[in-house]
Amino acid sequence: MKNRRNYYRILQVQPDAPIEIIRASYRTSMRELKLHPDLGGSNFDASVLNEAYRALSDPQRRAAYDKELYLRYTKREFSPERSLTPAFCPFCKRRLERKPRPGERCPTCQTPLQSKKPTDAERVYQRSIARTPRHDKIYVLTSWPGKPREARMVDFSPKGIRFLCSERLLPGATVKISSPLFEASALVRNLSEEVVEGRMLYAIGVSFLAISFTEPKGSFLSTCA
Repeated sequence: MKNRRNYYRILQVQPDAPIEIIRASYRTSMRELKLHPDLGGSNFDASVLNEAYRALSDPQRRAAYDKELYLRYTKREFSPERSLTPAFCPFCKRRLERKPRPGERCPTCQTPLQSKKPTDAERVYQRSIARTPRHDKIYVLTSWPGKPREARMVDFSPKGIRFLCSERLLPGATVKISSPLFEASALVRNLSEEVVEGRMLYAIGVSFLAISFTEPKGSFLSTCA
């Protein structure tokens, strides 16, 4: 394949991202990050974004591109029985030979690939409110390899967290989150601006893709109840 660009990485979305996430990431890149030429961006960057969006926003073009991408990474012809999404780590995009087992981590970036039990968090928090305030320090990795950035958790729920950080993260981006309590791969859902002690920060809401708890259930609950 002549074009070696990965359109999913350009738009910072996962291979199974719905069109709504793809559209939101494209618009955020063009407008809020000012990559559009009319807002100060370069014509090259805008053309690359447009190229990626054209391919992924059209169902037929996207299906054809997925087949080409599968061949590029696996060196095997695509078939309906094979799925593109389970073949990659959601964070570093390493190719996986099979669907990950519960509790398994990526061999490259050590990101959780699948929660040990998908309903663990639901059971742990079944006696608490849906979203629990917490103010723990966490570390967020936005690319691999990369340097973790310190952030401050605002609240925690069985499905995701909200945190404050100095970096603007695009909706649809995949991040790795580390803390003394858990490690997780997560998808950025929303962001807003907040002024904290005279400093402008970004409030980021993410949903968990997979999570691995490092603390016993009782210890975690005792600080939340």
